[in-house]
Amino acid sequence: MFNKSLIKNILLYGIIAGLLTLTYCLVLANLGSVPLDGKKAPTIVLSLICMVLSVKAYRKNNPDQTLHFWEGLVVSNLTNLVGAFVSAIGLYFWLSGSGNYVLSTYISESIQTLQIPSVKDGYIKEMGGLSFMQLIQGFRDLSPKNIATDEITGLKGKLPLGILISIMISLYYRRGYIN
Repeated sequence: MFNKSLIKNILLYGIIAGLLTLTYCLVLANLGSVPLDGKKAPTIVLSLICMVLSVKAYRKNNPDQTLHFWEGLVVSNLTNLVGAFVSAIGLYFWLSGSGNYVLSTYISESIQTLQIPSVKDGYIKEMGGLSFMQLIQGFRDLSPKNIATDEITGLKGKLPLGILISIMISLYYRRGYIN
């Protein structure tokens, strides 16, 4: 059964993961790069490290330093979820800030990339002109709320990727109880 360190480990390492993600994004922005979409992908490694540390700390606090698979799965997934919520809330407020150029720069760069003749022609050939116009309009309508939601549940979000990672972490750190 879960021990007393469950909530403490989840909150501690989850908040650290979220803050590390925000720090990474702020550093990239200060270096002149737009820390959204693919450039934010390395933050899953930061979450992975915090998930591992959370599971290790939880297992260490068990009386005989054992861990069932499902305990590791719960601890690592909840740690990842807390980290995703912290980073999503931070990104939302950061991107909502007045005078923030990051989101507008990301939108304009994305639309410029889509307007490159070879990209545009290839997309229209594969998906159609109406789909291309909907894609452009989707970028124009992008808001901090969309970025924050995508941080948690999007295709490249922390939750879907974290589930796969947590299975591997749980398999690695599980240790059966001694009879």
